Amino acid sequence: MGTRRRNDGPTQDRPAVGRHSRRMTPGRLAAIAAAGTLAVGGIVWVQSDEQSAQATGPQAGAATVKLSGTRLAYTPDKQGNRIPDFSSAGYGGGTAIPKVPVVARVAAAAGGDDTARIQAAIDQAAARPASGGVRGAVLLEPGKFRVTASLKLPSGVVLRGSGTGSRGTLLLAQGTPGSLITIGSDAPYTRVGQRASISDSYVPVGATELNVDNAAGFKKGDRIVVQRPTTQAWINAIGMDKIPGGEAWKPNSGILAVRTITAVADKTLTLDAPITTAIEKKYGGGTVWHYTLDGQVTDAGVENLAADATAFTKDPGYGRPEGGKNREAGAFASRLLTVKAARDVWAKDVKLTRFGSGFYVNDNASRVTIQGAQDLNMAVPDGLAPPPAFMVGGQQVLIRDTTVTGDRVHAWTTQAFAAGPNVFTDSTAKSVSGHGQIDAGPHMRWASGTLYDRLTITSSDSAFIAANAWDGGTGHGWQGANNVFWNTKAAKYAILAPPTADNWAFGPTGKQVPGKHDADLPAKPAVGTIVSPGTPVEPASLFAQQVRDHG
Repeated sequence: MGTRRRNDGPTQDRPAVGRHSRRMTPGRLAAIAAAGTLAVGGIVWVQSDEQSAQATGPQAGAATVKLSGTRLAYTPDKQGNRIPDFSSAGYGGGTAIPKVPVVARVAAAAGGDDTARIQAAIDQAAARPASGGVRGAVLLEPGKFRVTASLKLPSGVVLRGSGTGSRGTLLLAQGTPGSLITIGSDAPYTRVGQRASISDSYVPVGATELNVDNAAGFKKGDRIVVQRPTTQAWINAIGMDKIPGGEAWKPNSGILAVRTITAVADKTLTLDAPITTAIEKKYGGGTVWHYTLDGQVTDAGVENLAADATAFTKDPGYGRPEGGKNREAGAFASRLLTVKAARDVWAKDVKLTRFGSGFYVNDNASRVTIQGAQDLNMAVPDGLAPPPAFMVGGQQVLIRDTTVTGDRVHAWTTQAFAAGPNVFTDSTAKSVSGHGQIDAGPHMRWASGTLYDRLTITSSDSAFIAANAWDGGTGHGWQGANNVFWNTKAAKYAILAPPTADNWAFGPTGKQVPGKHDADLPAKPAVGTIVSPGTPVEPASLFAQQVRDHG
């Protein structure tokens, strides 16, 4: 998403800058001017029939879902795409967070850095034998604890406070802005053994079955990666080869969807969670493979504590200009929790004050729950693009019952090629000033299969957005696909449909508006599927109903 900035042109005392405060080189200015000339002259890149149809309005015969009696009834589109089932999101694929017994306690001290004392207690708990995946909880007793951004949680260990109120546990952030607590390593998914090619010509959105050319090496219970690579043919088909200024998308590994096989029949694999972007043979198809993930942490959590990051805001680099490294510097690095290579981990009942960001769930994380989290009075310096309160790059992530307050914030958002299904539900965000920019939706490069469910943003400048960000940021382009907005409330919404995919909005409250970057595009984007605008639909929560339907 990001802030859109317009400039009339360079002057002697004001250099030209682009969105996200990027300096505009002569080459970049020329590229944008050329794109504008193409648009004005009515000359656009060659479009497929599919693209041409989508550029005229909502997709005909789009997939829908509605309540029929006591259960949901799904209507797929002509290609078999359907609204995804999001019920597997969260810890354990949708099971209750365990109650972990206390095995160590840390008392508050009068002064000094408490980081080493807390880490020692965590390491002591980690040395205990595991029972049902858990080893024990480290209880921080009531009081204040001064902590630098370096606590690491290993498998089976919970860091638990004594409450979020005035008589509870308060972490006081110290030193250089960073993540106070980290779960998991930076390791990527690494293939083990041979790839099996997906033999279907088209695997639709929402599918939980696919066929492979050789299923001999797969069995029920295997964890696998279903890879849908980003190919040049597909980049061309969705127009992301035309982004000006050197920001065109490049072929890459694409979407890596971690799934568990629930059944194997001949060459058909049944998966525990749906595919969220169609796998099309004409755009390169896909493969299935086993993986390892070094340093993966499981059954770890953070519970029942408060944290204050006011000290982080005093760092000289806190409001640093954007230079492509915001994720790991200044306000963008000011977080309570970063989840990396991890599975079946959680955070619950935590309260943050004066953080620049809040929570990051990286793309090597799966089955994560964050619930009952408050990210309050977010500290965002003037001139900095909005940081995220809750950022998801992984899959089967559930963010629920959360509260965000601040100005110029991405409240609930996703990173590039997030594989889904992911869920943000039953949460609120509010501008402190009443008119600050607060928005939600996919942030960059085709994050797919996220549900924005029963969310409310209160601000005169609030929005739910799924659009084409074009050259914004680092060429964010189409921010996301096959996302569902269900009974959302904000001042406005822009839900657009990229070629080869869709985005859906059911019962959105607010003014429907174009995407912020639509005027820059060589062709008018299609509107997503909008159902019952201005009037909430039943059920009140799609996620809750999907969970009920699965018993």
